[in-house]
Amino acid sequence: MVESPRSGGMTPHLAVLDGLRGIAILVVLWYHVWEWTWLTPRLNVFGHELNFQFINETGFTGVDLFYFISGFVLFYPYARHVFEGKPLQTLAHFVYRRFIKIVPSYYLQLLILTPWIVAAFSGTALLMQYVSHLLFIHIWFHSTYGAISGVLWTLAVEVQYYVIFPMLSWCFRRQPVLTFLGMVGVANAYRFVFGVHHMGDYVIMTQMPGFLDLFACGMMAAWLYVMLRSRLPNASRWQLAFTVAGITGFIAYGALLKTAFNMRLIPAWQQVWTNGHLTALGFAFIVLTVGSCFAMGWWRWLVANPLLVFFSVISYNLYLWHQLIVTFLSRHSIPMPRTEQFLDDRPWQWSFTVVAVLVSVAVASAITYAFERPLLTRGFRAVTDLFDRGKAVAPAAAKSAQL
Repeated sequence: MVESPRSGGMTPHLAVLDGLRGIAILVVLWYHVWEWTWLTPRLNVFGHELNFQFINETGFTGVDLFYFISGFVLFYPYARHVFEGKPLQTLAHFVYRRFIKIVPSYYLQLLILTPWIVAAFSGTALLMQYVSHLLFIHIWFHSTYGAISGVLWTLAVEVQYYVIFPMLSWCFRRQPVLTFLGMVGVANAYRFVFGVHHMGDYVIMTQMPGFLDLFACGMMAAWLYVMLRSRLPNASRWQLAFTVAGITGFIAYGALLKTAFNMRLIPAWQQVWTNGHLTALGFAFIVLTVGSCFAMGWWRWLVANPLLVFFSVISYNLYLWHQLIVTFLSRHSIPMPRTEQFLDDRPWQWSFTVVAVLVSVAVASAITYAFERPLLTRGFRAVTDLFDRGKAVAPAAAKSAQL
């Protein structure tokens, strides 16, 4: 999202969505590295200790932010059709863009991991792993949920949402409030009904219907943003109010993380917190996103600064690979702990964190710029061009050898 549509002389830059995506991946990365190091982030400021442990221990909410962003980005073109008369995106274009963004990098990972998958499974179990993962239904079964990589469950939720999105979009364009309330109602009903007897069972509690309120909040944020952009006169006069709203949304997000952190000693605390707070989290995302998109330039730059935008660009492949890399480094003691009590060894905690982050970013960047972005910009021509160049090089090489 790089365009900067103007309204009333101001430029609410949709790079804010890129910045939020960068925040989401950094929070998730921090969370999974922390699971191996237990590094508590503390700062001493003017004699007062600031402890940010509540952020890294609740980093799973970065996934919730990803779901919200997906709802926004997917519905944004349809909101522009409603309020700005832009051409309606075709179903074929929607399917192609979702496929080219999600599937190639995901299938590439499965291909690279094939030696390890084959070593871990055999016979019908191996077939079940591949079929379920290739079809994005691996979260339906206990035997395949998290069997290859712990983070892949979210991709199944995303793709299953894509399947029903055309229907949801059709309804949202005609009855936005009713559709929004319906999606929120379904999500809360799902979590409440199944939470009574299945709390702690990730296979049941992390299915796509239980996250529909986050997707709905993203769609509503896109609807509100475009509606305000097209109908709000002299929008620049409201920049201060929108800036306050954006900041307030972030404060609300932090407050919700605090409530989750305070529940961490309860059994299945993540799911218990999710059941009671996920819709509120979605509303906080609406406020911080819509407010930030219309906010003053300094706040929009802060949310979408170059570092966060960079992490947004590599976010998908960083998400796919970081947990595998962190696990590999930890199990092979890279870097080597200095003592047996390595969880109390802060120099090792910091060195492992730095190494894990740098390796993960390097791998994600290489795959993103060498594989993902060529596909996104040129489609499957990026692959066919490689073969065409190979065919062109062969005769030239033969001619050169003859000379």
